Amino acid sequence: MTKRFTSVLSPSAFRALVQASTPESRVIPVDATWYMPNSPSNGYTEFQNARLPGSVFFDIEKVKDAESPYPHMLPSAEAFSRAISELGIRRTDKLVFYDKTGVFSSPRAAWTFGLFGHPEIYILNHWPFYGKSGFPVDTNAVQNPSALAPSLYEASNFSKGVISYEELLELVKSGKLAEYQLIDARSADRFTAKAPEPRPELPSGHVPGAKSLPFQKVWSADGRFLEKPEMVAVLDQAGIVANQKTIVMCGSGVTACVLKTALDIAGYGKDSSGDEIVVYDGSWSEWAARAPKEYIAKGSA
Repeated sequence: MTKRFTSVLSPSAFRALVQASTPESRVIPVDATWYMPNSPSNGYTEFQNARLPGSVFFDIEKVKDAESPYPHMLPSAEAFSRAISELGIRRTDKLVFYDKTGVFSSPRAAWTFGLFGHPEIYILNHWPFYGKSGFPVDTNAVQNPSALAPSLYEASNFSKGVISYEELLELVKSGKLAEYQLIDARSADRFTAKAPEPRPELPSGHVPGAKSLPFQKVWSADGRFLEKPEMVAVLDQAGIVANQKTIVMCGSGVTACVLKTALDIAGYGKDSSGDEIVVYDGSWSEWAARAPKEYIAKGSA
């Protein structure tokens, strides 16, 4: 079974990996930049103007379940395979994900590839620090998301790593959520309902029994993932423990993957039974739209 833990690379470690690339085992940087719906920035436009040399662009808003009413939900294995084949990625490629914010949306893309069984996945820690390190950036304008020849990519189907609305609702109703730690990556004010959601049709608040850990807390002052000792300290302060069944969520499944990566860095990636952290893909966008009102909690956890 493919391991779904993502290694985090410094810019210098990324450059060393690139230098060891071969035609049989390529290193492909994947720009997965995505911005919140209330942002004027556009990830693909930025990719067209500047990128890591040899990059392709992965768009979480296009490679998704087109039938879902919720934003950028996971696609089927067949749809994912078609999209990745068009990008020219092979299963033998070592993929290094990055985004222009830093480590905001790239963990979501890395998690998606891992879920579909891609063997070797990394996250650059991170684009702004890479630029400050003086390493090369390609600023030649491009018109397409990939310059690679199409491939025949075959994604694996997954049975673990994701929890559905129905499964989470049953845990809440039955009281069995107490056996888990459900961690919410949204801001504390959205969690407590002091601040509105960026999607105005949704109420703010949280799933009863959830813990709040805003995703920015697992970053250093310059937006990089913390090192393991500092990460463990942050998790400990938030009441997050190792060897516990864990579910992560956020607003729409993006920064939940920031927390999943943080937990992996800390060594909290599996519970005592060996099961991995699961992501609630629908996250608050789905829960707030579907859950009965008594399961929209407000105030602190």
